[in-house]
Amino acid sequence: MKPRIVYFNKFHIVILPLLIQAFLAFQMSFALFDVINSAMATDWTMFWDKSIWLIVYVLLLFPANLLFSYAKNYFLKDSITRMKADYIQSVFQKNINEFQKDNNASYVSAMTNDFNLIEKDFIDQIITLVEGIVNFATGILIITLINPIILLIGLGVMLVNAFLSIFTSQPVKKHNKERSILFDNYSKFIKEVLSAFNIVKSNALEDRVKTNFYEKSEVLQQKKYTIDKIMSFIFAAQNFNIGLTFVGLMLLVAYLTITGTVTFAGVVVVANNIDRLIGPIANLSESLPKIFSVKSIFKRIEDSLKNKNEHVEFLPFEKWNNTIRFENVTFSYEDNVVLKNVNLCFEKGKKYLVIGPSGGGKSTVLRLLRKYFDPLEGLITIDGLPLRDVKKQDYFSRIANIEQLVFLFEDTLRNNLTLYKPYSEQEIQIAIEKAGLSDFVASNPEGLDYKILDNGKNISGGEKSRIAIARGLLNKADILLLDEAFASLDRVKVKEIEQSLLKLCDVTIINVSHVIIDENKSLYDEVVVVKNKTAIAST
Repeated sequence: MKPRIVYFNKFHIVILPLLIQAFLAFQMSFALFDVINSAMATDWTMFWDKSIWLIVYVLLLFPANLLFSYAKNYFLKDSITRMKADYIQSVFQKNINEFQKDNNASYVSAMTNDFNLIEKDFIDQIITLVEGIVNFATGILIITLINPIILLIGLGVMLVNAFLSIFTSQPVKKHNKERSILFDNYSKFIKEVLSAFNIVKSNALEDRVKTNFYEKSEVLQQKKYTIDKIMSFIFAAQNFNIGLTFVGLMLLVAYLTITGTVTFAGVVVVANNIDRLIGPIANLSESLPKIFSVKSIFKRIEDSLKNKNEHVEFLPFEKWNNTIRFENVTFSYEDNVVLKNVNLCFEKGKKYLVIGPSGGGKSTVLRLLRKYFDPLEGLITIDGLPLRDVKKQDYFSRIANIEQLVFLFEDTLRNNLTLYKPYSEQEIQIAIEKAGLSDFVASNPEGLDYKILDNGKNISGGEKSRIAIARGLLNKADILLLDEAFASLDRVKVKEIEQSLLKLCDVTIINVSHVIIDENKSLYDEVVVVKNKTAIAST
């Protein structure tokens, strides 16, 4: 993910109030200049006229400052929200198999720690820099009109501080990258120990967890302490330089006043605007190291979103008509060969039971059918088209996955069944009946509006499985892929639901299961036995 210019396309809402502030500051400075000169010349008519304008400009500064504050906060909210939305969208562009290899805590870390740093040390600092540039330009214009010699010294100091900022940003950049990695590991550890809460409690591992937690926290905080120490040194050196600059400029103004080059009114205006030169220099000194240090975080986020397999899918797919074929398919997980020279044929509308020992490759067959992986050797075709070239979105719209581990949203039963897609009440009721959910729906006064909590913690495993089956039926897919979908159901329910599924016309069912109902086994067109790296189909 890169700091793209699109995230700054609303930056004009920040620029406009800054320019209004600059205009008011310029007018106010020279109104003050005229007020002092007219007072010293005892020109009361001019004094009162300029004083009224001076008061008007001062009063207008309040709404201008308020407008800038609102605009800045809105821009920060808008840009970081869009950046996070694009990040989430990019996460879901990852290949499923590559995403599953990653630890989800990495993405949580990016969405929290990394994006907080991007907001605080990148976007906010850019606004600060632009504000400083506008103020600095305003100060240049005002002081140049008073005396250009003062300006030349201010510019020289700015260049020194800019060089110092760029030079000192390198160690901060390095440490920020390391801190981001440490925070990523820290998030993974937190996720792991909370996921293993029952194991920790039942095996009295609290002390070990506490020790490990302290060690990881201490390393993370030590890295932050190191960064803070470096930044403190940088800020101290820059503030020292800025302090010398201020004193030098004031001495210069005093000298020019003594020699008669600058009037008393000019001294007041210069003193009133000197911070427009000094302030931006200080902000530049603080902001540049932070901005440069965030570059490594952008790089790390971008790397985490890359797919290692960047094969371009170009074939559209509207409907499955005939067969899916495995032609001499070989697949391995790194060095572990699971399937070797497998040949299979799945015909539209037929029902297949896939059985075999644990670890024998049954689920791998399903993963290949789901396009989670491509074969290392051989070819999978659908209606003669290479499956790896078929567009995922088109293909996924024609299949339905029913798995043992079912994810449920914290939402109503209706939304968990329909997955927010528009189905008629009749379609929903038919799916509920065929999935064996009728009793569950009837037992709740809320019916389909029953609220499911936290991935289904208020319902049983069997009910979760039936919801997953109903989802697949509602999807009206060409292929239903079942991966141990009956594992949480009692045999009576399995027999009933399985028979209902096997009666579906024009729907291909590929059921990977350890739960074998002998009475139903004969209802399948073929039984595929996957073991010893091979797959053999029999009728």
